[in-house]
Amino acid sequence: MLERVGLIDRDLARKVLTELDKLQAENFQTIASRPAPRGSYLAYEDYLRSNIGNEASNLHLGRSRNDINATLVKLKLRAPYQELAAEILKLLQVLCGQARDHLETVFPLHTHRQPALPSTFAHHLTAFAGALARDLDALLAVHPILNLSCLGAGAGGGTTLPILPELTARLLGFSSPPLNSIDSVASRDLILRLLAACAILGSSLSRIAETLLLWVGDHGLATLPDELVGSSSAMPHKRNPFLLEQVQGKAGAIVGCFVAAVTAMHSTPFTNCVAVGTEATRNVWPGIDHSIGVSRLIRLCFSGLIVSEDAAAAMLDRSFVNAMETATRLALGGDLDFRSAHNEVGRLVTTAIEGGAPSLLAVGQHDRMLNSETSPPPHVIARTARAGGGPAPDAIAASLEELESGIQRTAAALRDLGKGWSHAQEELRSAIASVKGPT
Repeated sequence: MLERVGLIDRDLARKVLTELDKLQAENFQTIASRPAPRGSYLAYEDYLRSNIGNEASNLHLGRSRNDINATLVKLKLRAPYQELAAEILKLLQVLCGQARDHLETVFPLHTHRQPALPSTFAHHLTAFAGALARDLDALLAVHPILNLSCLGAGAGGGTTLPILPELTARLLGFSSPPLNSIDSVASRDLILRLLAACAILGSSLSRIAETLLLWVGDHGLATLPDELVGSSSAMPHKRNPFLLEQVQGKAGAIVGCFVAAVTAMHSTPFTNCVAVGTEATRNVWPGIDHSIGVSRLIRLCFSGLIVSEDAAAAMLDRSFVNAMETATRLALGGDLDFRSAHNEVGRLVTTAIEGGAPSLLAVGQHDRMLNSETSPPPHVIARTARAGGGPAPDAIAASLEELESGIQRTAAALRDLGKGWSHAQEELRSAIASVKGPT
């Protein structure tokens, strides 16, 4: 860009590009091994001056470490951003695929860690996927900021030089040049928004992990294969679902990264400063890394999860989870209002438990209150509850279609974003080749 507008001549541009080729070939080890008391950029500039001449510092015309650093953060975020989004997409695809396989698999819905209502395994998986799809939407909501170039903003005041920020933005794959020079170098809300999205994702995954821990624990509703559990060093019978505990631990670390970043930025001047550009920003890398890790770990757990349909059916049969439906149907019969029916069914549950009766129907028939119509079995309730997003297979199948359509649109948007960045790299290589000329 500097050569194109005449701020440096083509001969200098060629020399710089030749030195860049050498540095890239050695992975910049020459610069990495040098002292850098004034930072990496000036060490890089000093190297070029010593090998080309003092005029090499004219590369800094219209630039500052402020806008360079802000731009580099966005460039460096592209790969982990894409990797995290891809991991969430893979997890969503696993959940949706398994949900389709288990549309008819009855499964207890717990409240307060107790069996409460009849449901299906697909009902749960689709709920997980719905929450995680929104977490992915929150991650994608930051890409317009990620795709806004900062190069050209200088130290915060722009420049009087006739530079072409539009060109540098295009060659680096950004959608547009800086819109406000102060905002470009002062703001790192991209970091906070990314970490906030990661923290909410981590919260969702930690709650899902806790639910899986309940299922594979005392409830015995599901198991993990041997390769996804750990053994005890002392107790031979233990099968420890430690990966799920790692999900919970790493999810907490993500929240720590967000809190550290927002605390470092709090009450700082709205201009470039070390607290924002360095100390706060450093937290984004472990935050995204942990997010990728927890998404991958829980996907592995779901991929290997084995549902114990017999245990699920047994829990439903012995837990009186049809009590609410029974009270509802008694109220619809007209003899009792719902609260009276609720109290009466509660009395029957107590009687059944004290007498060791296996079901409400066993005690209700004796009182001549209940029959198979007023107190249906759990599997009938689970497969007919359609309204309000209930577990009925046709209702879940319809919600899955909508969810999967959204996932496909998101995947397409991510592909387009990646293609745009790749196209820019090709255009940049072509522009470089045109300056260097034939070799």
